[in-house]
Amino acid sequence: MSISEERLNYEKVDQELDRIQDLTQEDRRKADELAYSLYRMAIRFGTWDPLEIDLTEDKKHFAEMDKQKRDYLIHFCTGFWNAEENVALQFCPWVMVAPSTYQQAFLSTQLVEEFKHTEFFEHYFKEVIGVERENKVQNIVHDSLDPRGKQLIQAIDAGPVEREAAMVEGLVHYQGVIEGVQAMVGYDVFEAVWGQYDLLPGLKEGFKNIKRDEGRHVGFGLRMLKQFAKKPEHAERIKKIYTEYLPAMLTRYDQQVIVNGEEVETPIEVQGKDRIQNMFDRRLKDVLGQTV
Repeated sequence: MSISEERLNYEKVDQELDRIQDLTQEDRRKADELAYSLYRMAIRFGTWDPLEIDLTEDKKHFAEMDKQKRDYLIHFCTGFWNAEENVALQFCPWVMVAPSTYQQAFLSTQLVEEFKHTEFFEHYFKEVIGVERENKVQNIVHDSLDPRGKQLIQAIDAGPVEREAAMVEGLVHYQGVIEGVQAMVGYDVFEAVWGQYDLLPGLKEGFKNIKRDEGRHVGFGLRMLKQFAKKPEHAERIKKIYTEYLPAMLTRYDQQVIVNGEEVETPIEVQGKDRIQNMFDRRLKDVLGQTV
């Protein structure tokens, strides 16, 4: 028998996730304690089914939406689908490089969740958008996951110093940059362009669930990075990788938008580059106590 939603206090969970991601609030738990807590949270609260979300209203809204926002939605959701799928296929080394059973257990829930997020966008395109995803959406940050994964695999059999350094770089690249900046900005963009107008409630519910999942991922990653940053060599490594990927993140919202062979004007509400820069500055300040 499944646990009824009435017995699951999602509001309390969301408050806890906000607290974990807010690095101005102290958390004295060691890495394994935090990882186990988030693992249990994923087991109990992360079991939503992408295929159970009602998309009836989304179909109506998409059909009635003005062409600019409809085409931009195709571009926007293509970016998310590509990102989730890319990460799902590449994430195993992040699990393997973790130094303990509890950390690997938590990261294994993240791997499953990336496939679940991929399924949600695949289902959404099939049921609501009704076309194939676009093939001209640049996402440079994700394109570099393959060499990062190979670096992590090589580090597994290296000494503890090399393995820890590789883990730090992997956490920055994935939980810090891809999820901690780029994805979090994406949720804000959805709300600004569609959500605030009460459009696409099914997609909004999907994003709410995905954001809750990724709140666990980001919270763990940021807390780990803040601990690692106490070592000067890791602080420098964290800053280097964040700044290395800033231009690529900005490109996500500075590229020409092409849908069905036609250029699409970006909705004024997006303001993607400003949102990326602001979130980037916040993450660096939270983790390192400084901005670039």
